[in-house]
Amino acid sequence: MKINVRGNDLVKMSDNAREYITSHVESLKKLFNQSENVIANVLCKGTDKDVIVEITIPLKHIILRAESKADTLYGAVDLATDKIERQLLRHKQKVNSIIKKREGISNYFSNLESKEEDKTLKTATKVKVIDAEVMTLDEAITQMEMLDHDFFAFINEANHRHTIVYIRNDGGYGTIETKE
Repeated sequence: MKINVRGNDLVKMSDNAREYITSHVESLKKLFNQSENVIANVLCKGTDKDVIVEITIPLKHIILRAESKADTLYGAVDLATDKIERQLLRHKQKVNSIIKKREGISNYFSNLESKEEDKTLKTATKVKVIDAEVMTLDEAITQMEMLDHDFFAFINEANHRHTIVYIRNDGGYGTIETKE
């Protein structure tokens, strides 16, 4: 497992801190097959009060990502690695129960079982079917705000792709579009 650790100016990255991050992220290696070349990207950001740690592990079929905030760098690393481990175990459970026969995602997970593995498979509790309308991005934003939703699905008039517009944490807007 290769681990890339980066930080901004507000986070003091001592050698001990880098070793701590590396050892905690390296402990996730036991959940992957040994033959896979896994790269983990760790970003440590400091704010005035807290430290935010983001761990991203891009795989062939999924991207695992966890973000945690704590008073100290060490606390944030612990929380983020715990989140990634829970995601891995949840995905492993889904793979084993639903798409075990299909080759792909299942190759990324080892046969290691965990005592903490949640035995209940999460399912969608509500399904909403919408009739996506063709509209401009500005019209979709207006619709989203009128409905007081955090996101809105529509067909973009500019390129005729299915698009989702959403409110970002910084207050701006973002879009997600399907490929052609």
